[in-house]
Amino acid sequence: MAILIGVLARPAAALDKQASAHGGDVAGSETGFHFTGALTLGTSIINNSYAARPDNTGLALMRYAGHADVDLIGRRLSIPIDVNFFTDRLRPGIEKLSPTEFDIITGVSSTWRLGHFGASETGVRIEHDRPLDVAGLHQTYLDVRERYLYSVAEVFPGVADALRDGDISGWLTLGWFSWNPSYYARPDNSGRALFRYGVNVRMSTFSDLFSMAIDATMFTDRFAPVPVRPSELDVTPEVIFHRGSWEVHLAFESDRTIDGMGTNPGFKQQFLYALLVWNFAFHGPQPGPFEERSHVPSP
Repeated sequence: MAILIGVLARPAAALDKQASAHGGDVAGSETGFHFTGALTLGTSIINNSYAARPDNTGLALMRYAGHADVDLIGRRLSIPIDVNFFTDRLRPGIEKLSPTEFDIITGVSSTWRLGHFGASETGVRIEHDRPLDVAGLHQTYLDVRERYLYSVAEVFPGVADALRDGDISGWLTLGWFSWNPSYYARPDNSGRALFRYGVNVRMSTFSDLFSMAIDATMFTDRFAPVPVRPSELDVTPEVIFHRGSWEVHLAFESDRTIDGMGTNPGFKQQFLYALLVWNFAFHGPQPGPFEERSHVPSP
C-alpha cells in the first residue's frame, strides 16, 4: 500500500516492491525540505515457497528494510528510496540471519492535490536486485507509474466519526515497465512484465490504533497475444496495530497466474509474515503510518 515497507522458485519474479511516496497520504507539505521514512524488521511465520534469492533458491526467513522520502520541494519533487535485504531459513545456524539478497529501488516522484478528491502521484523508478552470498541472477527494470491517492473521510467527514477518528483510504495504480530486461509476468517466471495495475484499500479506526488493509497487484505480459490482459495476481490482506512511531503487522500474501498461460499455469506462492516498523522524521512533519506506503514486498 503507501508504506512499506515480500516467490516460489523463480528468477526475478514480478512482485511490487515500490512503496508509495509519503505513505500514500493525500495531504502534505508542498514546499520545503523534508526527510521522513521507516525502518522494518520482518520474519516469515509460515513459508513453504517464498525464495531467498533472485534465482529462487532457499526460503526467505528475515527481512531487513528501509524506506525514505527526501522532499526537495515538498511533495512536488521527491526522491523515494527503498532498500530490502532477505535471509535464507535453510542456511545453517546463525547464517540464517545473514542477508542473501539485496534490492534497491529509487527514482523521483511528484504529488499534487486534486482539490477535495485526493491527489495524483507521478513517479519514475529503477530497481536492481542481486544475490549477496553466491554468484547468480540479477534483475533490473525501469518503470513509470501514476497513482491516484484517495481519502473517503476527506469527502464524507461522517466516515471519520463512524470509525472513531478513522478513514477508508488507499490508492489506484497504473504502471508501465518502460525498460524491462528481466522482470517476469507470472510466478512461474514466464513472459515479461509490461503493465502493472494496483488497488489498495485500508480502513483505520480509533485514531489509527487498528487498521485492516488489502493490496492487489496485477501484471501483464508484453509477449502475450493480448499484452494488456493481466497474467498474474498478487493479493495481500493484513492487520496493523499502530501507536506513536511504532507498528506491528500481520500479513498473508498469495500470488498466482490468472491467464492460464506460462510454463506452469497452476503455479502459486503464498506465505504468512509479521513485521515490526519504526517510523521516523528527521526534518519535516511526522510521517504517516507505514501501512499507508504499500504492502510488504516479496523477495
